Amino acid sequence: MVNLILVNPMSNFTMIAVWAGAGFVGGVMAGTKKGAFVVGLMVWLSCFGLIALFVYLLFQSGIALGSFVVPPGSSIVDILGIPIIQGMIDQILPLLSGLGGFDMSSILTLITPLLLWFFTPAIVVIVAAIVGAVVRPKEEF
Repeated sequence: MVNLILVNPMSNFTMIAVWAGAGFVGGVMAGTKKGAFVVGLMVWLSCFGLIALFVYLLFQSGIALGSFVVPPGSSIVDILGIPIIQGMIDQILPLLSGLGGFDMSSILTLITPLLLWFFTPAIVVIVAAIVGAVVRPKEEF
């Protein structure tokens, strides 16, 4: 689940295929375009609800086990030396170095990739759900 949210959908075909498959199946089950839109949106939003639940449960178990204690002798340099943190810094620094000052265009330069990352799965799920609803329309009884 975390992989579905954190992987860049623009560069990973497997994640796009998973999102499209989920949307298509939801659209087939919904049967109408309006229902497919709602199903696709709820599939995408439910992933964020699950992520919030996972973070909460990890935090609660970390407190219960006492694992959120900072070990003595560690510093900010130790934390910045973690490979995941270094990877995040390596991605952010080129964005920040290209900015001269903070005006509206520089803020948009930082926000645009995040918006693309955030909304690409939603658009894929919704479009695939609508295609699924067109492929198998709702049966009238």
